[in-house]
Amino acid sequence: MNRHQRRKAARLGDVVEVKVGRVVFDIQPGADTSKDVCYACGGSATAWPYPERDCTAHGVASINGQVVLLCERCCTAESPTELVIRKYWGSPDLKVHAGGTYESAEQLRRDIADASRGTKQ
Repeated sequence: MNRHQRRKAARLGDVVEVKVGRVVFDIQPGADTSKDVCYACGGSATAWPYPERDCTAHGVASINGQVVLLCERCCTAESPTELVIRKYWGSPDLKVHAGGTYESAEQLRRDIADASRGTKQ
């Protein structure tokens, strides 16, 4: 499903679960000659030095369980999760607000469904 189809299919209460992190491995900086592309900006998503662990890293994001690569700039941005959400929905001007926390996405879905029916307890 492309971004235009996702926008049309979106409904109130749709949940997008995004997790952002790094994959670290032992490769020399500059030795990664892959043609990997950053999901958020479309730039090169090659490995970069990660001095905290004395190795190199790739930025990754999980969007509803699908893993995508991020470049260093997007992965280390102030709010990489918001970048990924905006790209996923195909809406660069989307306002993303921090909310509460839930133990599971299923509980969030139930609460949204209850609220939209007016049956929230």
